[in-house]
Amino acid sequence: MDDKTLKHWASGPLCTITQAAALLGVSSQTVRRMVMHGSLIAWRPNPAGRKWLLYRRQVEAMAVTLQRRAIRQARLLQSTFDFF
Repeated sequence: MDDKTLKHWASGPLCTITQAAALLGVSSQTVRRMVMHGSLIAWRPNPAGRKWLLYRRQVEAMAVTLQRRAIRQARLLQSTFDFF
C-alpha cells in the first residue's frame, strides 16, 4: 500500500466493524480477524472504548477484491467440472 492509496482511503468516510461486515458479507468476527492479520486498517477513536473504526473505501476495495476472487474460482470450477 502506498501513501497515495492511504490518503485516498483516509479522505473518505469511516465505518464500524459491523458496517464493514455487512459490506463484505462476512461476520464481525471475520472482520476482526482481517484487522488482526493486517488485511484491513482499524483503530479505536477512544482507547478506553470498545468501538473500532475502519476506512470505508478500503473495505469497499476489499469487497471488490473478494468478489473478483470468487468469480475467478467459480469460472475455474465451471471449466473444470463442466457444470453449466
